Amino acid sequence: MRLHVLGCSGSDLPGYNLTSFLVNKTLLLDAGSVTSSMPLADQAAIQEILVTHAHLDHIKDILFLADNLIELVARNEHGAVRLRGLAPVLESIRTHLLNDTIWPDFTILPTFANPVLTYAPLEPGVWVDVVGLRAVTVPVNHATAASGYVLRDPTSGSHFAFTGDTGPTDDWWTFLNELPFALENLIIEASFPDAMEELALLSKHLTPRLLRAELAKLHARPKIYISHMKSTFSTEIQEQLHQALDGHTYHLLRDGEEIVF
Repeated sequence: MRLHVLGCSGSDLPGYNLTSFLVNKTLLLDAGSVTSSMPLADQAAIQEILVTHAHLDHIKDILFLADNLIELVARNEHGAVRLRGLAPVLESIRTHLLNDTIWPDFTILPTFANPVLTYAPLEPGVWVDVVGLRAVTVPVNHATAASGYVLRDPTSGSHFAFTGDTGPTDDWWTFLNELPFALENLIIEASFPDAMEELALLSKHLTPRLLRAELAKLHARPKIYISHMKSTFSTEIQEQLHQALDGHTYHLLRDGEEIVF
């Protein structure tokens, strides 16, 4: 399973792309930086999008991707891209973005019978087939109906878990501890430095110190991939991660890199 990091930053600044991962060229995991980092031919390969939550930095390029693909859909050269996520997340996108006020409703364009986008709500804890992979979503502690995902290749057994944005949480770790396989790869956030713990807790994010406490809830010892650092504090966060993750194997994600699980 190949993971292409389109964006992994918690800030939108030059050289820092917002959260978006491309899996096996056809599946998006969040969509903060898609159209700005992929040529149209690669965008046209996308079939499904898994959404963790409806905050703009994780979904904004759904809008522009739909706009880019509409001509291909109108010519019957591309099928509808399926948006998957918990029902309240999809409802937020439908109500507040794809509403013909903020952005055209691409679930009925170019025609009702042949749209660019379709909604496919997920049930928490229920595994589904997604472009050759198995996926499951589980609630975390962040925005309304925020959730993380576990993706697994049923043939090779390769897999990873992605929290999306989260503060301290419990149900997520309980689910991971009950997986029928030992978790080997975990993508998790570290948005703020330790000195900003109060803000992190208010906004439901993690600091390096909070991250270490969360990882103590996990029975497995996966490799940790760090995402969503606020770029303004990235140097400080990285220094604190070195201490907080002592004894863990970890990697700081970078825009543009490709990881093979």
